Amino acid sequence: MISAESKEIREEVRRWLEDGPTQLSVLAGLLHDYDRLRERVATAEREQERLRGLSYENEQLHNRVETAEHQCDRLREEVSRLRAEVEQYHRERTEMAEHLSEMMNHVLLRLRPQPP
Repeated sequence: MISAESKEIREEVRRWLEDGPTQLSVLAGLLHDYDRLRERVATAEREQERLRGLSYENEQLHNRVETAEHQCDRLREEVSRLRAEVEQYHRERTEMAEHLSEMMNHVLLRLRPQPP
């Protein structure tokens, strides 16, 4: 005679055998989903690294632009200063030319023979 415990074990084994194919297909689906999600994570990590590189490159370019803008501002100030200096030299040259012209006129007047 089969004991009650043995009947329970047989019944449980029978249920496992009946549910086995269903459980295996569910497990296969879960493994497939896991592999697909792992690939998506790997793709996302690669994209994150690419974006991190672009962010670093963008920061470097931003720093270079700021440096260039500061240099441009300094050069504009230098150009402005040099233009003012050139204007000052033009004024001085004009004044010197006027003084030289006056002096030459004065000398020429003295060197001209005076009528008796």
